[in-house]
Amino acid sequence: MEINEEMLKFLLKKANISSIDEVSNRYEFMTNKQILAEHPYAITTNKDGRFSTYVPDESKPSKRKKLVKPSQKELEQAIVKYYKEREKSKKKLCLKDLYPEWLEYKALHTDSSAYIKTIDELWRSFYINNKIITIPIEELDEVTLDTWACSMVKNHKMTKKKYYNMSIIIRQSLEYAVKKKIIADNPYEKVKIDKKLFRNQRKKPDETQVYLMDEQPLVEKQAFEDFKMTGCSASLAIPFAFQAGMRISELAALKWSDIGEEKENYIHVSRMEVREFDRLPNGSWSKERYVIVERTKSDAGNRNVYLTTSARSILEQAKESNRINGYADSEYIFLNKKGRATARALNTILRRCCNLVNISEKGMHAIRKNYISTLIDSNDISINYIREMVGHVDERTTYSNYCYNRKSQDQTALDMEKALVHNF
Repeated sequence: MEINEEMLKFLLKKANISSIDEVSNRYEFMTNKQILAEHPYAITTNKDGRFSTYVPDESKPSKRKKLVKPSQKELEQAIVKYYKEREKSKKKLCLKDLYPEWLEYKALHTDSSAYIKTIDELWRSFYINNKIITIPIEELDEVTLDTWACSMVKNHKMTKKKYYNMSIIIRQSLEYAVKKKIIADNPYEKVKIDKKLFRNQRKKPDETQVYLMDEQPLVEKQAFEDFKMTGCSASLAIPFAFQAGMRISELAALKWSDIGEEKENYIHVSRMEVREFDRLPNGSWSKERYVIVERTKSDAGNRNVYLTTSARSILEQAKESNRINGYADSEYIFLNKKGRATARALNTILRRCCNLVNISEKGMHAIRKNYISTLIDSNDISINYIREMVGHVDERTTYSNYCYNRKSQDQTALDMEKALVHNF
C-alpha cells in the first residue's frame, strides 16, 4: 500500500511505531474505518440472521446493488473491498473508456442527434488514434494537456473555431469526470492556447458570399421559369427567400397558418427542419432523415417577418399552384411532387438556377446574406429592426457576418471615384 512521506512521519512520531509493516497496517486500518464511516447505506440484520446493505451501481435501474454476508464483519470487509476496487478502477480509467458514457450523457442534454453525430465524427477524426485517450484520466495534468492541445493546433493547422470544436470532447469529458468524482477538478480549464498559434482564416470575397446586384434578378427570373416548368411551388421559395431572408431550415417548415398568425402582413417563424440520425448497435449512424421541430435556431429566431408586396404575391402564386396540383389540403407552403420541399430540395433548385444562368453556385444562405446586406445598404431601416427580422440575438452578429458588398468590381470602382472625387 502506498503511504506518503508526510503520513509516515506522522505515524512514526505520534504512535511510537518503528516497523514499516506496522505503519502500513495502521494506515490501512484507518482507511478502512473511514470507508465504513462514509458508506451511505445502513447495515441491517435480515430475518435469516445474515447482514445486508447496498452499494452504488450505475448499471442498475435503482443505481445500487445489494450485498449480503453471513456476519457483520464479513459484510464490512466486502464493503471495504468494493470501494477500494472501485477507486482502483477509477484511477485506471482513460478517456477512451469514459467517452461512450459521456456521449450518452451529452445526448440527454440536446434534442439534436445531428450535433451528437458531429461530435462522434470529431472523435473519430482527432481522438480515436491519439495516445491521449489511453492515458489514465488522473494523470492528465496541465502540462500534458497543454502539450497535446498545442500539438493538435499546429499539426492540423487549426483555426480558433476548429480548435474549439475539436477540444469540446476532452474539455467536457473531464468536466464530466469531475461530476462523477473521478477527479477533483478539471485540469483543462488551465490550458490556454496563444492566439498566435491559430491559423488565420481570411474572410471570403464578397462576390462568393452573396448574389451581386446583377446576379439576383437572373436567379429570380430563372426560379420563376423553373416554377412554370415544374408546376411546383417549391421553386417559388427562391424569390420568396430574397424577400424574407429566412434560414433555409425555416423556409422548409413554413405553414399557411403562419401568415398573419400574430401580425397582419407578417409571417410567424416558429419552427424549422432538422436532420436526425440514429446511433446503430455497431457504433455507426443511420442515414439522415428530415423532421420538423417546433423551435428555431435560437430564442431570437422565433419572430415575425414582414411580408413585402412582392412576398405576398409569391405566396398567392404558391397557393394557387398547390390548389391546381391537388395539394390544397397541405399545411406546408412550398411543395414538390413528393410533398413538403426539404431544405436539400430547395438548395438543389437554387443550384440548378445558378447553372442555367451561368453564375457560380451559391446556396440559400447566400440569399439570406443578400437580404440582410440589402436592408443595411438602404440606410432607412434601423439595425435593431433588421436584427429582429433575421432572428439574431446581437446586432454585432448582423454586422460582422452578414454585411457584404453586392456591387460588381466595376460599379464599386465608380462609386469609389464618386465618393472620393476632388475638384482641384
